[in-house]
Amino acid sequence: MNSIKMLEGRTWLLGLAALVALAASDVRADNCDAPPTSGDAYKLVNRGSGYALDVAGKSSEDEANVLQWSEHTDTNQQFLATDLGNGYWSLLAVHSGSSLEVADSSSSDGANVQQMTYNSASNQQWQFKKSSSGGFAVVARHSGKPITAESSSRGANVSQTSLSGDSLQRWYFNPVDGNCDGPTGFAAQSGSDGLTTTTGGGNATPVTVTSCSALKTALEAEGAAVVQVPDNTTIDCLVENGTPIQVCQIACPDYQDPGEFTLRVPGSGQKCTDLDSDTDETVTSYRFDTNIRVADNKTLVGLGANSRIEGASLNLTDSKNVIVRNLSIANVNPHLVEAGDGITVDNASHVWIDHVAFSMISDGHVDTTNSENVTMSWNHFDGRNNYVCANQHWYVALVGDSQVSYHHNFFDYTGGRNPKVDGSTSRAHLYNNYYKKITYFGISTNDNAHALVEANNFDDTRSPHWNVSGFMSASGNVYTGRSATDEERDSGDSVFGDVSLYNYTLDDANNLPTQLEGGTGPQ
Repeated sequence: MNSIKMLEGRTWLLGLAALVALAASDVRADNCDAPPTSGDAYKLVNRGSGYALDVAGKSSEDEANVLQWSEHTDTNQQFLATDLGNGYWSLLAVHSGSSLEVADSSSSDGANVQQMTYNSASNQQWQFKKSSSGGFAVVARHSGKPITAESSSRGANVSQTSLSGDSLQRWYFNPVDGNCDGPTGFAAQSGSDGLTTTTGGGNATPVTVTSCSALKTALEAEGAAVVQVPDNTTIDCLVENGTPIQVCQIACPDYQDPGEFTLRVPGSGQKCTDLDSDTDETVTSYRFDTNIRVADNKTLVGLGANSRIEGASLNLTDSKNVIVRNLSIANVNPHLVEAGDGITVDNASHVWIDHVAFSMISDGHVDTTNSENVTMSWNHFDGRNNYVCANQHWYVALVGDSQVSYHHNFFDYTGGRNPKVDGSTSRAHLYNNYYKKITYFGISTNDNAHALVEANNFDDTRSPHWNVSGFMSASGNVYTGRSATDEERDSGDSVFGDVSLYNYTLDDANNLPTQLEGGTGPQ
């Protein structure tokens, strides 16, 4: 069962009644250590005590107390988590529709946590800080202090106290629908590799890395592993002095950057004149990237909004069961064209890339070829690059003879390939993505590829969905700016006749700009 998503403003009220029906019939045996998804309902289970956050007496009244209690299936232990787009979240009790808050906006240790009619005040806004030992600190915006169980006893009160390493300040977000925040889309389905879903490193003991050598060793090793990048940490994989490489110097078109040029790496057998250079003479430049070959059964996860990797190209060739989540990947030879992807997915299966921010990448932010059971969700693809013509990246994502779901991604000021879907065995499902100021084309289908394009938002995007030589079906999309009159909004084909789709829920495409500008990338 897929989640019910939060809509903008107070339209969440429409979904609360439906969420009541999601109560699980059994108490969960395992806790989820993944971040919540906006619009889903969760039980918050304390790591130190094992008890669940509970609105006392199932009260719907303002100022009703909040405590911890044994898990049960009633909705006073269920909370709707919504990303507010500013780095903070609201938490609304499903049974009452009221918000968790710190009483009287107090900043003092020991201030009570209660429920109150939602008013978006800062004492009703929360930041979720991942703990390397498991769970999250749920930190009030106004005070910077987390929700804390006052003891490990059943019925203990909860209040705010100064942040520490105490396990009574850590909470697991356990989805009410029983799906422990695994992927939606093709990555959640069974595949020919024998897997039923994508789990990455699973329950392997986490390893925290802060250097490129440790990152490379952990990801390339055999066996299941969960590899963590701490918050406020940049792992520098840039190679000192670089590796010399011969490149072609190609003039930018007059309509873009007259008098400027870009440096492009020729492919095998290519001459510079094949790439529209005036000469076949090459010039020397340098590559500074580190290639990391990711082995099977790996989870790479950032522990906060400022978990970052620079200069690393993750290579998932022949890889199986890999998750990359909640971090930034940047500065992969941005001064060159065709000199390394952010992530390469080739002949791979069961891959989930989620809440990753890509920027300043030489080639594809994520290129996927000859692969199946792949999901891209809640990623930010930033196309700004002042090294290339028009200061805009042109080769964002390729889907070549692959099966990929794209949902809740933000394609931000990119050129083309968002993605380019190519090859007769390609099946791309694109829903609830936001395209902003795309100057060449949004989505294209080529060489008999199939694309299902649903409830996306195209803002000032040229050729929103362009069927060159494939099959495309589009519905429920929103078009503004130049997209509203662009002729390349192709549809009408029969697609996915050979594919069994998964359960999914479409958000209102009108709300995607607000939802995705703040909700994509690491949180």
